[in-house]
Amino acid sequence: MGRNKKLKLLLTSIVLLFLFSCKNLENKEMDSKVIDIEHALQNLSHLKVSDFGKTIRYIPLETTDDGLIGRNPVVKVLKSYIVIEYSRGHCLLFNKENGRFIAEIGHSGQDPKAFTNNFSWTDEKEEFLYFERRPNQLIKYDMKGNFCDQIKFSSSGLASCYLITDSEFIGYFDGINSFFDEINSFGYALGIFDKEGNLKDTIPSFFPKTQVVPDDIMSINIFRGNTLYDRYGNWTRAGAIITDYKNDARQIIAANAARIWKNNENIRIKEDFVDTLYTVSAGKFIPLIAFHTGKYHWPIEEKTNKKHTNERVFIADISENNDFIFFQCIMGMYSDSPVLYNGLYDKKTGETKLGKHSDGIKDDLTLFMPFTSLGMSTVGEFVSLVEAGDVMEWLENHPEAINNEQLSFLKELDGEMNPIVILIE
Repeated sequence: MGRNKKLKLLLTSIVLLFLFSCKNLENKEMDSKVIDIEHALQNLSHLKVSDFGKTIRYIPLETTDDGLIGRNPVVKVLKSYIVIEYSRGHCLLFNKENGRFIAEIGHSGQDPKAFTNNFSWTDEKEEFLYFERRPNQLIKYDMKGNFCDQIKFSSSGLASCYLITDSEFIGYFDGINSFFDEINSFGYALGIFDKEGNLKDTIPSFFPKTQVVPDDIMSINIFRGNTLYDRYGNWTRAGAIITDYKNDARQIIAANAARIWKNNENIRIKEDFVDTLYTVSAGKFIPLIAFHTGKYHWPIEEKTNKKHTNERVFIADISENNDFIFFQCIMGMYSDSPVLYNGLYDKKTGETKLGKHSDGIKDDLTLFMPFTSLGMSTVGEFVSLVEAGDVMEWLENHPEAINNEQLSFLKELDGEMNPIVILIE
């Protein structure tokens, strides 16, 4: 054996030994922290409000000519505000305390103050909202609707989602911009930028980004807004790209999916097809908890494979507060009839509950209509939203609810009104 071959073999052995040691360490750290999806799928629950919290609050959003909300909006609840984004390119801000309309924030268009996507992120103090302006800018507005600034990033495109601190923009790059902007896929998962948009540091992904070969593509369908929500849940609330390939493969990339977030002072990351939730610390991904999918595991090397995936689970959306990890997962994501589940992991007891999304969440506290969860607020409340028209239909079959003191908002309800935001804590 030649010297070069021996050296190559030695280096390979060292790398494999290192990876094996890291894997053993990761498993050891996570032995007592497992979200057991396999067991929960075989023992489904009917989720109810008391599983999520002890109190529930209803906030009818004020209906004005300037603040009319389209159906199936994206809702984000902050400390003091409720942000509503919907398909006609509008972003509306409401007071969280009383539901009063405050202002429309920004606008879409071609002028320097316009955004190209009404999906927004807020800063740590929640004083501003930031919107995409492709190919490489974020547009900044205050909470009164005033334009404040443009941030131009030094990278060749925008991240799919951002975590904005007092001193940095932390962007998660999943390759979706390669479809929109025709640029090369990024070689890293996280890009850390200063407040002027200059790239300071990067953290690589666990796995290389998929390189799309145009000749292999059979069709690309771009879905905007919440058109995919009932099939794929919160993960696709801002839209998605579904690509079908000639070799009977498929790929779904969700736009602006929250793959990084903050719980207290801890930054979390969860990559698609990786069954581990990590904490970002000192430029590294530290394992926090594993999703045990068991026989339903979907290997990342087969992430575009449509065959034999009807019994595989994809972990879609995740949010977290001090007590719970809420998640959604999809069985048979590439099939004609995918099944969406809502999951709740109790950090204190280690219990995992899973229920079908189509069953809704039963209100066992105030006996209101079943509803679905849309994730969490920035202060850890569980968030949902119901359309006024849907509530009116429910009332026809439950007229006694109008006399329920805990549902006093029903007495002034009109089917043409804006939706009602629901908060559980």
